[in-house]
Amino acid sequence: MNLTDGLLGQGRQVLVAITTNEDIARLHPAVTRPGRCLAQIEVGPLPRTQACSWLGRSAGVGAGGATLAQLLALRDGTGPVSTPEPAPIGGFYL
Repeated sequence: MNLTDGLLGQGRQVLVAITTNEDIARLHPAVTRPGRCLAQIEVGPLPRTQACSWLGRSAGVGAGGATLAQLLALRDGTGPVSTPEPAPIGGFYL
């Protein structure tokens, strides 16, 4: 955060891109506040036709399509991608 708008960021023409699989609502408000975060872009699953085209086959692609992580797992033969139960807000389990 200092690089983008703190002392280090003063007078610099720097854009920082951050990616996460975390729900944007679960991120700390200091990260996503206006002026610091220029855009929030969510990339969802590819539709089935595009997912099959990307993968080169239809085996393993569900009717609802697939995310890039799921397609990479299918391509590499590493099995389905599972999503763990999210930690409570703040990132800590009690």
